Formats: sequence, C-alpha cells, structure tokens
Amino acid sequence: MTDRELFSVFQPIYSFSNQACIGAEALIRGRSLNGKLLGAAECLTPPAHIKAADYARTLNWMHLLHWQKVKPEESWLFLNLDFANLQSLEDFCLEDLLAQLKVKGHEIVIEIVESEIADEALFERLIGMFREIGCLIALDDFGAGHSNIDRIWKAQPDIVKLDRRVLLEASKSLRSQSILRNLNRLIKEAGSISLMEGIETRAQALMAMDVGIDLVQGFYFARPHEALDKLADGEQRIKEITAHYPTYLNEKHFIRHIQKKGYEALFDELDAPLSLEGLESKMRQISALSFVKRFFILDEDGYQVSEEWESTKTGMHAILKKGKGLCWKNRRYFMKAMELPGRIYVSNPYRSLIDMQLCLTVSKTVSLSTGELHVACFDVFYHDKSVETVQISV
Repeated sequence: MTDRELFSVFQPIYSFSNQACIGAEALIRGRSLNGKLLGAAECLTPPAHIKAADYARTLNWMHLLHWQKVKPEESWLFLNLDFANLQSLEDFCLEDLLAQLKVKGHEIVIEIVESEIADEALFERLIGMFREIGCLIALDDFGAGHSNIDRIWKAQPDIVKLDRRVLLEASKSLRSQSILRNLNRLIKEAGSISLMEGIETRAQALMAMDVGIDLVQGFYFARPHEALDKLADGEQRIKEITAHYPTYLNEKHFIRHIQKKGYEALFDELDAPLSLEGLESKMRQISALSFVKRFFILDEDGYQVSEEWESTKTGMHAILKKGKGLCWKNRRYFMKAMELPGRIYVSNPYRSLIDMQLCLTVSKTVSLSTGELHVACFDVFYHDKSVETVQISV
C-alpha cells in the first residue's frame, strides 16, 4: 500500500488439555510512512482506489503467506474475514488462495462475527461454502450484545469464541461465574468447542479452567507478535495454571464448607422429634433471624404442609401466597434432602417464585414425633459475593 506499511501478527491460542499452543489468530497491524503505528480500524479500511473485496483478499494473502513461514506443526490459523462488506460469495475466493499457497482447508478456522451477517440464507450458504473446502467454523464474539443462540443451532460451529465482556462479567461475582459455566455447558451440549478470549490475569485463567473452557487466548499467555518465538512462555503459563488448579479447588471447597457449617446452625433446635405444629413453631422463631426470608415444610412427596409464613422483610406476590398444597417435588433442594437424609443441602442462588427476589434455600430432612419424614426448608437472602475476595458470611 502506498500510504502505509501493513504486516501480520499472530496471537497464540492454547489448549488446557494439550498443554500446548494449537494455533493462532491472524491480526493486521500497520505503520504510516513516517513510522507511526496505525490502529486496527485504520489498517482494515481500504484505500479509496481499492475495492473492499480486493483489499480483503490482499490481507488474507498476506496472513497466509506469513503464516506459512512461522507456523508450528499441526496448528490452526484463525482468520477473521470481512463479512460486513460482503457482496457475493465469490468476493472471498478463499479456495483459490489456499490452492495457490498449498494450504489445506482443515488448517484454517474461519471466524464469523454473527452480528455482521443479517441475511440468514446468506449465513447458511457461507457456512456451506467454507465446509466444502474443509475449513473449520468459529462463531466469534459470542455473548456480546448481538448474540443469538439460534446461530449455534443453525451453524453448528466447530468452535465458539466467548466475548471478553462475558469474562469480565464473570470476574465480578459468583453468580455471574455460574452463568458463564452454564453458557459453556450449552456450547458443549451443542457439539462445539469453547474458546475464551481476552484473558489477562492468572485469576481469569483459573476461572476459565474451572468452568470447563477448552481453549484460551489473551495477553496473560501471549501478546500478538510477528514471530511465534515465545510459544513456550505461554505453554509454561498453561502448565502453571494446571498445576495450581487443585489448590484453587481446595480453597473453593474450604469456603463452601465454612458457609455450610454456618447454615447447619439453623437446624440445631430441630433435631429432637417434634409434632408438625411444634416444628412449624420452632422454624417460625428461627426465621426471625435477619438473613432468613421465610421457612416452609414439605412432606415426603414434596408438597408443602406448612402455612406460608410472610416475612415483613420482603414483599409477597399474591398469586403464589398460598402455603399448604404448593408442590416443590421437582426442586433440587427437596430431592437432595430426601436423597441424603440428615444432611443439609444449600442450593445455588435462584429467583424465588414467591417474591421474585434472589435467594438460597437450605434444606434438611427431619423426623416428626409420629415417625414421618419431612423436609424443613429455609429461604435466606442472597447477596452476590465478589470472586476477588474471600467472603464466608451467610
């Protein structure tokens, strides 16, 4: 280009399972004629005298040519193609480029930014074209503002790249981290591999491993560079994270154990055999504690046998105000309590149907004086805890 010098850089992508680099994403960088570094957006903007499609082909040619010189053996090149300016499928001519450079299709991962393709029919034709030449498909920026889960079902991508904003949200709180875990589970159940991009800290890397992410990318492991001469540094980081992971798990389990011990005190006065009325009276007294929202008692079939106790600490929706007769048999806090009699179960945070607020349910089986087994349940207020600090309060 007459007004700029463009060049390719590659950011390595690592696998927790392989403990190694499995490929890299090609990125464009540039300098003006006076040596000033150009931003990515400026590099991607074609000069006025060059068509967008021709400019995109030139960049792809440059990436592929450079990759041939520096690539590790048995690795993927992740290519970002310009779909925003797509006029026709022929604009890409990717098959011709691969043939000229003798690059096999299965060595290339095409990154598709879903928000750039509004035409569903065109989207499906693109996927079909890339698969015909053997390329893998990665759905990029998933979890960002325009994400559409429907695209996962339709495209059946080989890889789903989770947007960095998902990572940042998951770093803020335990509940957000749980959402990331479930999002990753959805990706796996759809038959795709998950890739988390934008990892910059050790804590984020450990969290990615903990929620089950397959592939990782980010400054913590390696910055984009023209030469892939520091792959070993990133691989060492991967090994360090893997080695520390058991300690990370032990710390999490320790915190949960302490929290659970605190909740066990709720049931101390319920150990002696009581009548149903006596059990209900005791639980009403315990529910005066500031962190308890309500209590309820279930029979062996999961039906509520206690009256609804309306706390003054929270409002209640009249539609679900009824107490006796409500059915909770499909709730995990009931099933787990019945599965492990005498042990308490602490649920994950969820939004209660009773008052539409976040809570935890703590449950345990108790034997009445009649010999019947019931499940005593306390709903407690849930306050999302930061993942960056150790908080063990109820």
